[in-house]
Amino acid sequence: MNLMNQPESLAALAGPKCLYVDSSALEHNAREVKKALGPLVKLLAVVKGDGYGVGGVEAARIFASAGADYLGVSSVQEGVELRKAGIRAPVLVMNPILREECVAAIEHDLEITVASRQGVFDVADASRRVGRTARIHLEIETGLGRTGLPAGEVPAILDELRSCEGVHLCGIFTHMGEGHRDESSFRQFARFQAALRHVPRGLVRHVSNSAAFLKFPDMRLDMVRIGTLLYGQLPFGIRHTTLSLKNVWDFRARVLFIHDVGPGDTIGYGGDYLVKRPMKIAVVSAGYSDGFGLTAVSRPKDLSDLARYIVKMVLSYLGKGRGEGGAVRFECGVAPVVGRIGMQLTMVDVTGLPVSVGDEASVSIRPTAGARLPRVYLRDGVPYLIRMPWGEMRPVEFGKSAGYTGREVQK
Repeated sequence: MNLMNQPESLAALAGPKCLYVDSSALEHNAREVKKALGPLVKLLAVVKGDGYGVGGVEAARIFASAGADYLGVSSVQEGVELRKAGIRAPVLVMNPILREECVAAIEHDLEITVASRQGVFDVADASRRVGRTARIHLEIETGLGRTGLPAGEVPAILDELRSCEGVHLCGIFTHMGEGHRDESSFRQFARFQAALRHVPRGLVRHVSNSAAFLKFPDMRLDMVRIGTLLYGQLPFGIRHTTLSLKNVWDFRARVLFIHDVGPGDTIGYGGDYLVKRPMKIAVVSAGYSDGFGLTAVSRPKDLSDLARYIVKMVLSYLGKGRGEGGAVRFECGVAPVVGRIGMQLTMVDVTGLPVSVGDEASVSIRPTAGARLPRVYLRDGVPYLIRMPWGEMRPVEFGKSAGYTGREVQK
């Protein structure tokens, strides 16, 4: 489906590259998780990191309409953005916040994570100044080694809370460090269960992320916090699931220029790629500023992993393989990258492919990397909304004429 061949107004708004987001797929994935949970367990849909890159506001709207009971964000700023967009579902800020942020969190009816005794005092002070009750969740540290109260401090914190007016404790949780591994997960869950002996009944207890939700049904408790699965991806360490997940996004970039090169020519910065045969080169409007060709650097997990990494680097140095960023995919075939990937432009070999200026290529990136890309939202294949790089939401009028009325965009 070549979406850039839709009416010219879409191309004029979105420009030469954009991230297409399938709202129907987001909704489908959320309903799949809800169905697996049943009626007794709540779903917190994680929309942190701008909705894993697909757009936090629209993702939040979709998940809420699909039955999510809570929305999860990482910062007060993300929560305020949802509130300003008219989203009224419960929102939990899952990270501890600064003392200076407490007032804004309470004013915008965000539920606050408290991970220290000082955090209780900060929230209580802000509650008095605002004149509104603050809703909090206690985070317990059970083995991730990041943030949270040691389990042994829970009784003292509960005593503090009993004397704090204007602070309502509504939940308690922990973060799993290795949700795909049995031994580690069981150890963390046991520590969390021990901490729960001190807390009153009626709190929303939540432990499971996407991996733990799939592997350990007994750990679902009152609520699960699901991110990765909602966006159509399996979490690290999980290879299979009975859930029917759909891919939710596709980054497309258009061809801006095509030219022929011959033996002896070089391509790209540094002249690293030496042409050895006649080739047709297409210049695609995607680069490392969009996240193309960027990969996370991590320590190899074993010797075989290290060997694969070394072989890949040697082949790249020798000019073998498919270049820095692999390849892009056109409707008519796959084109390997040649030369260095630039900030906003990439050269690909389209020799033998019927590719023309203006054609779209599907480019592999992590959506969180392309923060400045327009997001074009589709429902049943029809564009209905564009989020511009500066955050403005614009309805796509021809999407309405095609039979989809779209959501009202909050001013």
